[in-house]
Amino acid sequence: LWPIFWLGWLIWSRPPNVPFGKQVLRYLKHAWTVSPDNPKLSLISRIWLTLSFLQVYVSSPLVGLAWLLDELLYGRSLNEIAVKDPFFVISAGRSGSTQITRYLEQDERLAAPNLLQAMFPYLWLWRLVPKTLGRFLTPDKVREMIQTTMPAELWERHEADPFGADTFDGAFLSAHLNRFALNLGPDVAKSDFNMGVAAPHDKYLKEEVFVQFVDRIARKTLLQAGGDKRFYLKGHFLHGVQALHEFYPYANFLTVTREPTSRLQSGINYMRVNPPDPVLGPVPWAWLTESLLYTETSYSKREQDWFTSESGAKRTVIKFVDFVNDLEGTMKKIYIECFDDDEVPAHIPKEHPPRERKNYIVNRSLEKLGVDEAALRDNMKDYIEWCR
Repeated sequence: LWPIFWLGWLIWSRPPNVPFGKQVLRYLKHAWTVSPDNPKLSLISRIWLTLSFLQVYVSSPLVGLAWLLDELLYGRSLNEIAVKDPFFVISAGRSGSTQITRYLEQDERLAAPNLLQAMFPYLWLWRLVPKTLGRFLTPDKVREMIQTTMPAELWERHEADPFGADTFDGAFLSAHLNRFALNLGPDVAKSDFNMGVAAPHDKYLKEEVFVQFVDRIARKTLLQAGGDKRFYLKGHFLHGVQALHEFYPYANFLTVTREPTSRLQSGINYMRVNPPDPVLGPVPWAWLTESLLYTETSYSKREQDWFTSESGAKRTVIKFVDFVNDLEGTMKKIYIECFDDDEVPAHIPKEHPPRERKNYIVNRSLEKLGVDEAALRDNMKDYIEWCR
């Protein structure tokens, strides 16, 4: 498929869902040079990671041609779509942004790619599946199948719906090798798994290529949805926020600020219970703690800087405590600032449905994780005050 892929690349443009050769070489080098501690990276793990990186690269023509098939079939129609005033919820992990999305995505004025569409961003596939596999697999059956693959420890923290909008970062990272960063130890994860800022070697990918990826998916989503709708996307992609603002000057940006110690504890435990690699197993606790302590601190400071800067962007800041304790008031603020509408749709409840938010199966404290909470609070005192 390589010759056909290269030809399609020349006719249209380089698909943004294909990893760069430089990144593949860099990750292959990481596989044999990184030396994380507690635990060490085993020889078996290094071999498996090497094979995983090569598999992604060898599969490039397949996913690239799947993307280019949309350009062949719908390119002209996609180019005619206008992405007007998109709405981005860009918030740190474990901040409540998924629950906000559950309420917002039901608004008929918005169009958002669901989890499956984000992971498989091919319009031809979105239209083909309902007429083929969709005749035998109902949405409920697909939900059941996916739920059975998710550990109970994860499901209680994140009730993912494959037919609902979800964190877009997973789709973008899955298209590139950054998704393996946590498995290479903290040094790689601190730069490549950082959703707040882009490292120099990832700046082009996390800004320019990311915006290309988002814009094409936006056009596909709007073409599929029909009607005059606003594109909606949710994730943690703060690394691309300025690039998105420059590309979409009239976009709305919303964040949810949450006190960082609670968010960090939740985030480390959440990442630990994600479905593990079949060979590598779950990411070690020590790696997660060191990585996320750095990336979440970096994210918080970048979030405060951008959402308080004089950038001219249309920005809304929601406090997590307000969202939890005053749903009605919080949603009214969102609709006033992001929709210029003081009426909250009837589908949004006055209070959150009951949900168990304690007694998780896996829930290590910051102390047990080895985090100096007092030092963290001191380092983040400006951000904590902003959250309040």
